[in-house]
Amino acid sequence: MNIFNINISFYNLKLIILGCIILIFITILLWLVCSYYIYKWLKMNIKKDYFYFNEYNTHCKNILKQYGNYPIKRIYLVRQPISKITKILLNIITLYKFEKEMNNYIETTKNNLFFPSHTSIIVEIKLANQITKKILIEKNNRIKLATNFSISESQEMRRINIVKNKYTINQLLSKTRTRIGDNIFFNWSLYSNNCQIFTEELLKSLNQYNKKNIIFISQKNFLENMLSNQIKYPDFFFHIINNINYIHNILENIILKFIYF
Repeated sequence: MNIFNINISFYNLKLIILGCIILIFITILLWLVCSYYIYKWLKMNIKKDYFYFNEYNTHCKNILKQYGNYPIKRIYLVRQPISKITKILLNIITLYKFEKEMNNYIETTKNNLFFPSHTSIIVEIKLANQITKKILIEKNNRIKLATNFSISESQEMRRINIVKNKYTINQLLSKTRTRIGDNIFFNWSLYSNNCQIFTEELLKSLNQYNKKNIIFISQKNFLENMLSNQIKYPDFFFHIINNINYIHNILENIILKFIYF
């Protein structure tokens, strides 16, 4: 086979890949439009999350199996500005109403340091031989646990006062799950079931839902302003977010099952 034939084959491969990408994009677009009108016809509440994944993913199960029953030594509240990618996606989906509302909130509250934050907790567990391990518990597209995570300059932490060795991760999560139910515990939605609400529920389980901790993680006023009647977000906006989250969860499950096969 000569170089000319190799170039033609490579060119055909690129066309096939491009065609697949375009086909996937069109399929997703058709799914969003068609499913939206089906849900409207069925009179479903578009603003609520209606795709449920009511179990831990494979990665979380492995972490809980390995570390879930060790006593918790310390707990830290964590907040950090949302990522640039998340901000770009929110601006695209909201046609830059997100950016506008954030600027309005900063101007109204005179809080130039405000930026929408992602909240989570980090637990430090006590292993054998005086060894400790830090584990991140958060909610992104769904509940997440991580033993391998980074601590950046933009993160801010607040230590929570708890009785050492009173809780384990399994006990903390089980108590929260029992109280709020599987749908709320495992899943995510932009306004009604986000990272802050999940963190608040963990604080309640720890009996640490107090004023100082709430102030540290709270951004409810901004979310309420952003989704208030002053700025009308179409149902299709919430529908897109729900479906992106749904597709993300499906792909994540497939990838994790392949990794841990």
